[in-house]
Amino acid sequence: MKELFKEKNSMKSIMELEREIVEAFDRFARVDEKYAYLFQLGNELPEMSVDLKNQTNLVEGCQSKLWFSLIEESGRFSLSADSDSMVIKGIAALLVRIVEDRTAEEISQISMDFIDQLNIWKLPSERNNGLVAMLDHLHQQAREYTGISKIAR
Repeated sequence: MKELFKEKNSMKSIMELEREIVEAFDRFARVDEKYAYLFQLGNELPEMSVDLKNQTNLVEGCQSKLWFSLIEESGRFSLSADSDSMVIKGIAALLVRIVEDRTAEEISQISMDFIDQLNIWKLPSERNNGLVAMLDHLHQQAREYTGISKIAR
């Protein structure tokens, strides 16, 4: 993950970061190598505080247990995340990278479209619902900081 998380996001657009993530996964020819990389990213996430693993931060609608917590400092955010699923934790690690050092308004523009470009799998509907739930939860937390009433997907 060191390669994926090597520099601050503030100078890169969300689209640039998504492209870097897709390019990192494109280096692997086989699906099992891509999964191994995704699992590595998840395993390298910083430990989430037990205090943050609460009902407020639990992502509803995700088949696995997943917690997201936006942490604000001087108008910029970081994302703390954890899951009991290696796949979901890996995807959460990708979002941690994209959210890092963003404003709430920028976070409100994040989509999950880049996930399809990773060419890892065709997600079953429960996982697709989980991706939507992840995004909805992230957007909801960003709305709480900005007062934005609706964020488009």
